[in-house]
Amino acid sequence: MAKIESGRVKSRKNAPPVETTAQVPLKEQAGAPGVPTRMVGCFFGPPKTGKTTVACSGRNVLLLEFDPDGDATETLKGREDIFVLRPDSYAAVQSIVKRLYTTDQGVFDWVVVDSITFLFQVLGGPDINETYLANKDTRRPYGKAGAAVQQIVHDLVLLPDTNVIFCAHLEKEFQEEGVSMDQELGETEVKLAVTPMVWKVLGPAVSFIGRTYKRTVYEKVGKTKKPVTKFFVSFNDGSRSPAGARYPIPAQVEITDSTLTELASSILGGA
Repeated sequence: MAKIESGRVKSRKNAPPVETTAQVPLKEQAGAPGVPTRMVGCFFGPPKTGKTTVACSGRNVLLLEFDPDGDATETLKGREDIFVLRPDSYAAVQSIVKRLYTTDQGVFDWVVVDSITFLFQVLGGPDINETYLANKDTRRPYGKAGAAVQQIVHDLVLLPDTNVIFCAHLEKEFQEEGVSMDQELGETEVKLAVTPMVWKVLGPAVSFIGRTYKRTVYEKVGKTKKPVTKFFVSFNDGSRSPAGARYPIPAQVEITDSTLTELASSILGGA
């Protein structure tokens, strides 16, 4: 994004200029209700379960990074088609969004917000903490931060011809005593570490919601089986979580650095 100050931009070493031609062609606007023309979704899950990896598994990505360790994952280090920005205020985010609607419209195929949870903390954390320490009612700063996040979500989901992905965190990784460990449904209790006000807006705004998790599988190596940790995203948790989709999508997918590229090819056509 050439219009943004260079000091605020971090890109991969020796990354080539961002191409304006989509590597995953988007379907032409058909005008028919229910026909998907782009991917707008959310991935949520515990820390270190592949949220950022799967969210950035499209190509030609603008990553709005609010998680201090969000883009440090090994699967992203070799990527040269990810442009990373770390806005630190509401004004900075709005400036980026404005450019995505104007001078930088169509430059990126995917915009990723990692994560809504940390975005809320960036926008509202200082005021909420200050109010709390002063022994005052925190509802006003809490609501103000929630409204700011809602506005950002609203503006991003309406971006033309752009796939938009949000990440959100779970508060904990391990299940409560007595919660089923049925792997088809996933392995963690669902408790989103994000304001319910924002989730209420985010849920209806996206076309799919996937929950990330990890599990150990045993693979045969020679004559023995060795444990291997693999990462998955579930789009069907039954009634246990908000996971689901408004168009045909596999119930569960193993997370790789091309998961979204493959899903977009299947759902939108092209590739």
